[in-house]
Amino acid sequence: MPDKKRTGQLDWEDVRYFVALARYSTLSETARALRVNHATVARRIASLERLIGRALFDRRAKGYVLTAEGKAVLREANAMDEAALSVLRRLDAGTELSGSVPSRRAGSR
Repeated sequence: MPDKKRTGQLDWEDVRYFVALARYSTLSETARALRVNHATVARRIASLERLIGRALFDRRAKGYVLTAEGKAVLREANAMDEAALSVLRRLDAGTELSGSVPSRRAGSR
């Protein structure tokens, strides 16, 4: 199966914004945490909801509240987020320098 078919049109960035909005509950708090504009957060959430064909949040005066579908998706999205962080930690661990540096003898270039 080609890799493109595995996730279809799912955009990881949309999922990342979804996890953040679930954590912070408002567009403005999420935008501050992600260092983006609140409109970007709203656009990413709309994109994900459009893709899956379901509302993930109820929009309320005090913020965004997960729907039952949103709660189910959040479990999977959190697993994706943790896996991505694990990959980054693994990559960071491989960038540490180790070993000894040979000393230069006097007079050598």
